[in-house]
Amino acid sequence: MQNVGEIDLPEGIGTISNPVCGDITEIYLRIKDGIIQDAKFKSYGCAVTIASASVFTEKIKGKEISGLISGRDEEVVSRLVGLIETELGMLPAEKLHCPPATVQAFFEAICQYNEKAGETQPVSRLKKLIPLVADYYKRGKRDEDDATGT
Repeated sequence: MQNVGEIDLPEGIGTISNPVCGDITEIYLRIKDGIIQDAKFKSYGCAVTIASASVFTEKIKGKEISGLISGRDEEVVSRLVGLIETELGMLPAEKLHCPPATVQAFFEAICQYNEKAGETQPVSRLKKLIPLVADYYKRGKRDEDDATGT
């Protein structure tokens, strides 16, 4: 596990309480000139929640924010969730809600960073992406419903 902890005086912090299971993830970002210099996290939850945050924070270090959030809205969410899931491999249906929470915390942190910088256009776009993340929380639930016929 990598990047556990907090960053003193971060440029952005995002916190999410997973709506499916209640696990909490906080993402801390150090950003300079639009590039993520450092990323750390604290998670209170299951192993998949913790692993998701660890993988994600490692993958985004050194990346330009604009590159991470460029593309069509659905593509951005899919790509970022995919960064985690590709690394973690096949997850059981009941754990598919864990990676999206990390992505949502990241969006919240980037919103905070942009709000501090007075940049409203990226904040507006990111706030539109958050409901798209919510669709990913339902993936495991749909699979369970299909299996039980409900």
